[in-house]
Amino acid sequence: MAKKIKIFYTLGMPDPSAHYFEVEITFENLPKSDNALSLILPVWRPGRYLIFDFASGIQEFSAVSSPGKPIKWNKTEKNTWLIRKKDQTKVRVKYKVFANDFANRTRGLDEMHAFVNGTAVFMYPPKYRSSQLNLEVKPFGNWHVTTGLENVKNDPLMFTAPNYDYLSDCPLEIGTQNDFDFEVEGVKHIISFFGEAGYDKERLINDFTTIIKKNFQFWGKVPYKKYVFIVHCTPSSGGGTEHINSTVVGVRPDAFNTDAGYESFLRLISHEFFHTWNVKQLKPKGITPYDFTKENYTSELWIAEGGTSYYDGLMLVRTGQMKVEDFYGEITRGIEDERHRPGYRVQSVAESSFDAWVKFWRRTPNAYYSESDYYAKGSYVCMVLDLEIRNSSKNTYSLDDVFKAMFERFPLDKKGYDNDDFRRICEEFAGRKLDKFFNDYVTGTKPIDWERYLSYAGLVLGSNESIYTPVVGIVTSNKGDKILIDDIIAGSSGEKAGLRSGDEIIAYNGLRLNYEDMEKRIKELKSMDTVKFTIFRDDKLMEFTLKLVERKIANYSLEKVQEPTMMQKAIFEKWMETKW
Repeated sequence: MAKKIKIFYTLGMPDPSAHYFEVEITFENLPKSDNALSLILPVWRPGRYLIFDFASGIQEFSAVSSPGKPIKWNKTEKNTWLIRKKDQTKVRVKYKVFANDFANRTRGLDEMHAFVNGTAVFMYPPKYRSSQLNLEVKPFGNWHVTTGLENVKNDPLMFTAPNYDYLSDCPLEIGTQNDFDFEVEGVKHIISFFGEAGYDKERLINDFTTIIKKNFQFWGKVPYKKYVFIVHCTPSSGGGTEHINSTVVGVRPDAFNTDAGYESFLRLISHEFFHTWNVKQLKPKGITPYDFTKENYTSELWIAEGGTSYYDGLMLVRTGQMKVEDFYGEITRGIEDERHRPGYRVQSVAESSFDAWVKFWRRTPNAYYSESDYYAKGSYVCMVLDLEIRNSSKNTYSLDDVFKAMFERFPLDKKGYDNDDFRRICEEFAGRKLDKFFNDYVTGTKPIDWERYLSYAGLVLGSNESIYTPVVGIVTSNKGDKILIDDIIAGSSGEKAGLRSGDEIIAYNGLRLNYEDMEKRIKELKSMDTVKFTIFRDDKLMEFTLKLVERKIANYSLEKVQEPTMMQKAIFEKWMETKW
């Protein structure tokens, strides 16, 4: 009987300021009959549907046999190394990884801490991708390791994983981060906090516990033995990524200074934690299993991401961590977005999902005019679909039931689902065909009939022409030390002045500002104010003067009907889990 293949990974970081991880992989009991061993570094990471260039950070690759004799190797593709081991049964591979990208939650190492998303650091042998493996971490100085991986013999630096996919889906935070352990219904959870902020430890634990319990109640099953919340708290942090039994989120220190900032942080936690079931267990067919060598096309991200975006706020309403009135505001802002963004009439949410790899994450200059958004528009479609199912089933069923049924019928170890599967299960609970709904709003671009669907829950959508001063109309992002314009809002002052997506803002009224100060100045602008932006475009220095002019747009509001029917009242209360 052939001996079981053994795979050992080692991760070192002897000089953090140089930003290099040192990786070693040892293979034992390899078949003599296999003359070569192939190693692949993924080209993307789950949660971000975009091709990365991870392989460009690899250097000083080498391979030796058990006596320490060098083995010939060559690259066959940009991310594939072929080791010509001949009859050797033990092979040791070493390489370095340049790691200086905390922002994309891939791989980062500096004098403060280290972060590892396995897909960006660890190569894998495709032939033995499903084999069990061990990992030893050699932290710098007094640093410790926080991860969802299981320890080996209670050694805090030795870990095990059932296969490469699990290893790559359990990120590692390595440093002097503060770890807060707590239990929820007998299951261990950890908040691992990197950075300084005025947070309240007990408040965090209490609020996270509330969110966790609500999800346990919603899904009815806990798919992990331990869960880790890795929190990066720096002035430039933001966003989050879901993993099999953990999440990595970014938050700015000032978020803990205001109720709105803290609620936004909880919203992010709610979103990523909901993903523990929706995406990390219940997966679309196109990403089941992951193919780490190329794009994984799927038309269902509007369910995976849009559905999660819908529930992240709704779950907080149900726990009492968000006021119902604030949720109304979320809905009306969504209605304004859905009715004014030109791209929603061009690209469907199914197309937006499929094109995520080539459009959504690349922020094309005309995105606002030609693209949909499977996050935002997907959440709108899920909301009205929820109300449609509730109304059609006479408040017996809802989208809650659909997701729970999907979770049971499409477990992680089986094939994933597609839009037709999702539609059929929605029809089961609605008690009628939903072809028109899906043709209109999923594969089609028909404007949502908000008035109709909200009326099912006894809500009346009002609008009036109000004076509105556009906030310049530019959407910016902070890329390193650059302030870039990502989007320009149609009809805004920024568009009329000639600003474009991709412009780099150099100065505001002649002043060089950091990202936070720039955003603050822009938000303080009033009607009829003028401002001069200095920008770089195609390496040319240019100036644009904007004048903020008042314009009239529909201002939406939501109110309850004065005399609701019994059904409207019942749907509202079951939907929001609050009294009418």
